Amino acid sequence: MQIFKEIWAVLQEQIKYFPVIWRLSQYETKAKYKDHALGVLWDIINPVMQIATYWVVFGFAMKQHGTTDGVPYIAWLVIGLAVWLFINTSFMDSTWSIRANVRQVSKMNFPISIMPAVRTWINVLPFFITLAVGIIISMSYGIKPTVHWFQFFYYFFATMVFLHAVGIFNATITVLYPDYQQLIQTIMRFVFWMSGAVFDIASRIGTEHIKAGRILEMNPFYYLISGVRDSFLNTGWLWDKPWETISFWVFVGLLLIIGSHLHLKFRAYFADLI
Repeated sequence: MQIFKEIWAVLQEQIKYFPVIWRLSQYETKAKYKDHALGVLWDIINPVMQIATYWVVFGFAMKQHGTTDGVPYIAWLVIGLAVWLFINTSFMDSTWSIRANVRQVSKMNFPISIMPAVRTWINVLPFFITLAVGIIISMSYGIKPTVHWFQFFYYFFATMVFLHAVGIFNATITVLYPDYQQLIQTIMRFVFWMSGAVFDIASRIGTEHIKAGRILEMNPFYYLISGVRDSFLNTGWLWDKPWETISFWVFVGLLLIIGSHLHLKFRAYFADLI
C-alpha cells in the first residue's frame, strides 16, 4: 500500500544516513557551546538545575517529599523529569529543524527528513546522564536492580519512534504554517501538567473521577514517562497496561502515516515556502 511505502521511504533515509545524523548531532553540540568555558557540561548542568528547581517547588513548597506510587518522591520525580525534559526538548527542537535548515540544504543532495532526528540525538546524552542521576538516587533509597530494568529498552525504542513520528509531522507542518510552532509551544505548557512528570494524575483526581484519570493517562507522554518509572522503580510491567500500549502505537502509527505523506508531498517545495 502507498501509505506503507511512504513510511518506509522516510524510515530508509533515517537508517541509511544515520552516520550523518550522528556526526551532525555531535557537531551541533560542540558548536553550541564552543564559546563557553564549561562546554557540553551545560547539557548536564541545565537539566539537573531544572530538576532541582522542581524538587524544591513540588517536594518542599507543595509538601510532596514523602512517597509516590510506593517509592520516594525525589527518585520518582527525577526519573520522570529526565524523560519529560528529553521528550519536550527534542519535540520542540525538531519542530523548527527543517524550516531553519532548508535554505542551506535545498540545493544539495541532502535528505532533509533527517533534520528532526539530528535534534533528537543531540539530547540523548543529557537524557542518559540525568536518568542516571535518578537511578543513583533511587538506589540510595534501597531500590535494587531487577528484571524490570530490561523494560527500559522497549520504552527507549518507543520514545525514539514517537519522536521520529512527531518530528517529521511537526517539522513539515511548521514549514507549511509557521504559526504552528507557537501553537505547539503553548500546547506543550499544558501537556506538561498532564504528563505525570511532577505528580501522579490518578491520586490528584481522586477515586471519584477514576475514569477521567484513566483517560488522561492514555496520552503518549504519560505512557512513556510512567513506563520508564516502572522499569527503574520496579512498580509495574509493560503488560499491565495493554490498552495504553495499543492507544500509544495507534497514535504513533497515525502520525507516521500523516507525517510521512505530507513530508514527501511537499518537501520539493520547502525552499519556496520559506
